[in-house]
Amino acid sequence: MSLNQINEDAMLIDAHAHVYPRLGTDSGDQGKDVQLKLIQHHVQYHVQGWRRRRDHARADLSLLMPSGDGISYQPEVNLRVAHYGQLECTVDGEDYYLQWYPCWFRDMSAPPELMIAYMDYLGVEMAVLQHDHIYGSLDEVFSDCMQRYPGRFLPLAQVREWEADQETQVQRLEHSIRSRGFKGLYFAVEPLTMNDWQFHFDDRRLEPLWQTVEDLGIPIFWYLYTSHRDSVKAYLDQVERLDRWAKAHPSIPCVHTHGLDIIAMRLGRPDSERFDIPAAVLNCLKNPNMHVEIMLQLMAPDTEYPFPWAQETLRMLHGELGPEKLIWGSDMPAAERNVTYRQARDYVRRHAEFMSEADKDLFFGENVARVLGLDAR
Repeated sequence: MSLNQINEDAMLIDAHAHVYPRLGTDSGDQGKDVQLKLIQHHVQYHVQGWRRRRDHARADLSLLMPSGDGISYQPEVNLRVAHYGQLECTVDGEDYYLQWYPCWFRDMSAPPELMIAYMDYLGVEMAVLQHDHIYGSLDEVFSDCMQRYPGRFLPLAQVREWEADQETQVQRLEHSIRSRGFKGLYFAVEPLTMNDWQFHFDDRRLEPLWQTVEDLGIPIFWYLYTSHRDSVKAYLDQVERLDRWAKAHPSIPCVHTHGLDIIAMRLGRPDSERFDIPAAVLNCLKNPNMHVEIMLQLMAPDTEYPFPWAQETLRMLHGELGPEKLIWGSDMPAAERNVTYRQARDYVRRHAEFMSEADKDLFFGENVARVLGLDAR
């Protein structure tokens, strides 16, 4: 078999894909105001960088700087969703834009037909639909995807993380799993900003939710990014919390999503030959119930494909954690901001020569199938 081919008998599952209506609109029980607040929080320090509309000059990093950590401290900038992958805002009478998504992303929506076309093109059997509030409240959208394309989408449930101590969110999770057939819980720490960080996910008040997760026998896909003013310190704080949480809940399978991108963006040096992942991150990932989603296009956004120095990071993770803990995710359609969907697969399939074919079969499908409890072939 040549390196640019996929074993036709192997499972190929994308563990990180998105389907959603136009951004900046009402969805489910979530109004567009909540989505826009969380989008602004999410992109205030975005690696793509904001630019002034009239001359495309790169803006100062402090353009959207909040006065504190929490949604109440965000400046009023009239954030709005434009077209062709762009967000816009206005600061001191000046318009700015962020090329958040690929330029072909004309109407800022990701219908299921788009993802199905990409999956068919690449030979992807199934895709996990991750469920972040920056894309909306998508319970009905995901249910419709499952009905229209049976066997292709594996949706994750959503709760309002800032209300995760309330019985309504436990009930929502139970309904999503038992009635809708969703496959796990997506839990992002970033939405905890909505109550100005009054509590964290390891607070005892969330134990009823975690007990429900355990009773349902489902995994949690974690997103630890927070967009604090000191985002590295905040991220490492969340890692340490997750390490303690994983030890206290050893029977709940977990996936650290987004490929550790926050560490690479803030600590990595694009011109460096190596990249040191902090010991706290490795210690967390070494918990028996932890796995990590790999996205080199996010871990090395400013370097050329196939990301040679980030490949060394992948080699290190492969050696330190073992092939059973590594999971492939693309973050489509956002992935095409940096690479094509094919490249998002082939940087491992064609270029990670240190991984055996058996390792790659684990990476591209078998590991996430095991985490989700899918039937083996």
